[in-house]
Amino acid sequence: MKKFISLLSLFAVSTLFAAPEWGSDFASMSAFQKIYGRTSYVKPIATYMGTVLNGSWVTGASIDKSLVFEAGMPFNIAFISDDDRSYNFNGIKRPTIFGDKFEGEIGGSKELHNLSVFTLPYLQMGLSAFYTRIALRAMYFPSISQLKGYHLFGFGLQHSFGHFFVDKLPAPLKGLDVSLFFGYNSAYVGYTPEDWEGQLDLNFGSTHTAFIIGYKPIPFVEVMLSLGYQTVSMKASGNMIEYDGNHATGNTVKPDVNMDGNGGFRLGFEVALSLGAFHPTIGINAGANTSLNANVLYFKQTLFELESTPSKDDPVDHVVHESEESSK
Repeated sequence: MKKFISLLSLFAVSTLFAAPEWGSDFASMSAFQKIYGRTSYVKPIATYMGTVLNGSWVTGASIDKSLVFEAGMPFNIAFISDDDRSYNFNGIKRPTIFGDKFEGEIGGSKELHNLSVFTLPYLQMGLSAFYTRIALRAMYFPSISQLKGYHLFGFGLQHSFGHFFVDKLPAPLKGLDVSLFFGYNSAYVGYTPEDWEGQLDLNFGSTHTAFIIGYKPIPFVEVMLSLGYQTVSMKASGNMIEYDGNHATGNTVKPDVNMDGNGGFRLGFEVALSLGAFHPTIGINAGANTSLNANVLYFKQTLFELESTPSKDDPVDHVVHESEESSK
């Protein structure tokens, strides 16, 4: 009897002072299955995918009438906030997949908790003419180790309206322009944890609509302020079985989460430079979370100049006629 009481006391003490643990692979992967009721654990993945995919679209509010080609590798770097490292569940603060250790098997991921930033690579190119710009972006990675593929496709459409009013502005405001932009991304990421069979498939869709105000204090510098609205959705699918060596543990996961990340308004402040063909754009965005636009590997080249026909009231036209009459 005394032995039983001692064991019971030891169990009670060990439970009371249980050491926090990292989330197991099963705990992390099972959060992608709705039946476990822990979708908030993986929601930050959707949020940060949306932040990165919706960034670095715009390289200027002003779009020329001339035919211009552009290409580069934009980078948008999202800073992982402490608010996205935990969530409230029945009044208890629990870690997300980016969070810290916790009692039981629902701690954060040991591999992800040290991340302070989140980013993804993609290539972008575009054409603009007659004050309208079309941009396309894409990226493809094959299956490499635990990453079972990554691919992205997106398109953006932008139109500037400065040509309607810039001639009516006073000289100090001649560098002002405004434009509207809409962008859409579709992305896929596949993943299989070590010692698992099958894979987790994540499909993302994001949109970004923005109103941009730009001003050129000097011809090769444009300062931009943008106000936009972004959305992002994440759909999980697949089938995974956990193994211990050559033997299945009995743990299986069939991801079926379909959820939205944090969206909403997005405010941006950016500076674009035109140094010959080199056209970097840097700045900061705030909204669902804070991100840095570090679009430094970007290039633009005018392919064909499209000049406007001078009007009859153009001062240059009067100068020409006066000189011809004086010569007679």
